[in-house]
Amino acid sequence: MVKILIGVGLGFLLFTNPEARQITGDLLRSAGDAIAPAKEGKTIQNRMQDAVLEKVQEKI
Repeated sequence: MVKILIGVGLGFLLFTNPEARQITGDLLRSAGDAIAPAKEGKTIQNRMQDAVLEKVQEKI
């Protein structure tokens, strides 16, 4: 019940405060840019896979 009230309170704050909406929008946009594949280059899945492979190869 407390979690629901906290969620409603945060939702109300974000809905009524323009600065909070702008910050939330910027954070969501930057997260989407980080996840979205680049037009040139590797996707985040490929970058993570390469990092794991490098760690495994270091141990060999």
